[in-house]
Amino acid sequence: MAMMDHIKPKRVLIIGGGDGCVLHEVLKHDSVEKVDHVDLDGDVVKVCKEYFPWGNAWDDPRVSLYIDDGAKFVKEQADNSYDVVIQDSSDPTTWDEAKGGVIELPSSVLYAREHFEHIYRCLDTNGVFIMQAESFHFPSELDGISSWRKQALELGFVNVKYGTLTITSYIGGQIGFLLMRTSNDESSCKKHVKARFDAMVEAGKTTSYYHPRLQTSAFDLPLWVENSIYGEEREQMLEGEE
Repeated sequence: MAMMDHIKPKRVLIIGGGDGCVLHEVLKHDSVEKVDHVDLDGDVVKVCKEYFPWGNAWDDPRVSLYIDDGAKFVKEQADNSYDVVIQDSSDPTTWDEAKGGVIELPSSVLYAREHFEHIYRCLDTNGVFIMQAESFHFPSELDGISSWRKQALELGFVNVKYGTLTITSYIGGQIGFLLMRTSNDESSCKKHVKARFDAMVEAGKTTSYYHPRLQTSAFDLPLWVENSIYGEEREQMLEGEE
């Protein structure tokens, strides 16, 4: 989604995604010149290199792999370093059955305001940020979605939208993402997205899940979810789509 949302992504940062699947998909885009991939767990990357069919993705000369803390890495990057940032992180919180409450996990730092500030800073003028944003089936996670979206808007991101994916291996069979931009000056139109996708397919770089219609349909949510995430903004968003 993020790669197609940007009109010509050249410099990409992937935070997390140690299995390499996101990296594999990013490299299908011919415009890409540089990918920095940072993941905290080197053992995960090592195993996936050996056993996953896309394990050679890290061998691409455009890729630099960093085994490091994602929040720390972003903080150290220069302003305007990337066109697209993709955060494929693990869950920021979990439920403590014994104490009956939510507890923070190590990835929670990737959802903090300071981290969002550095993401915004290191993105270029027409930059795109996409992040793993949990499932809307669980009340605590739905609250998190609304909170992260509000945080992003306060920091200057625009067009911050929650999209949904069907994924049977995840609890509830659904997980979502937040897609946002640093400005609305340049974004891909439907015609441009389809042309790029068709060129990828012709070059043998096919996908198993993504197709161009998902660029819009992934953001069509159940009414109760839209009301929870967008509130009064929902009507304004609908008017803008007409």
